[in-house]
Order: sequence, then structure tokens, then C-alpha cells
Amino acid sequence: MKRIYYFGAGIALGAVATRRTRRAKEAAREALKASLTPSAIAADVADAIAELGNAIGAFASDVRQGAINRRTSYRPMIDNATGAVVMVGPELAGPGAEDVAPPIEQRSPGGLPPRRSGSAQEQRKTTATRQARRSA
Repeated sequence: MKRIYYFGAGIALGAVATRRTRRAKEAAREALKASLTPSAIAADVADAIAELGNAIGAFASDVRQGAINRRTSYRPMIDNATGAVVMVGPELAGPGAEDVAPPIEQRSPGGLPPRRSGSAQEQRKTTATRQARRSA
């Protein structure tokens, strides 16, 4: 009786395993067919191009950051050897300019200078007003 039971169980398990294997094989075939359509191929190519673009962007960012780090590491050596040079406008040059000079604005090495608001005329008026207040 045991042998008949195990024989029947073996046949049932074999049938279930065969059925599952066949279904998995058919699903794999359908997936392969679906991935070989023109739209699926185009989507794969688009994904690959996007991934390549992201990798190039990350590489460029790393190179830019490395250049900034190198520049910052060289800045103290250059400043100590040659002295720092601060460029100012003609209205701030000359005797007594220390009273009128705005504070030096810090910026990152290689960065752009901060934007100034207003026109050149307004800036001259503001400078003249500051000078008048200090002399009074």
C-alpha cells in the first residue's frame, strides 16, 4: 500500500513540475517576443543613452570638483608667495579710500563675483552719500 501511495505522489509531483516548467518556458518566450518589438528596443536604447548621459554628467562634475579642490589647495601657496591682490574701482582708489571701501566679499575660488544691484549712477550716488555722511 505504501508503494502505491508513493508511486501516485511521484506521478502527481512530476505532472505539477512539468506543468510549471512548461508555463515558465512559455512566459519566457512571450517576454522575449515582447522585448524584441521595435518600441521595446527603442525604449532600451533610450534608457542606455540616458544612463550614459548621467555617467558623463557625473564624471564632469567630479572633474569640476577636483579642479576646484586643486585650486583651493594652491591658493594659499600663491597668496603667500606673491601676496593677495584685491581689485577695486577707481572711486575707491587713492588716499582716504579706506573709509569708503566696502568690505571684501568672500567667494569660492574660480567663482563669479557677486552681482550688484542698480545702475552705475545709483552706485556712484550711494558712494557719494556714504562719503558725505562720514565727513559730516
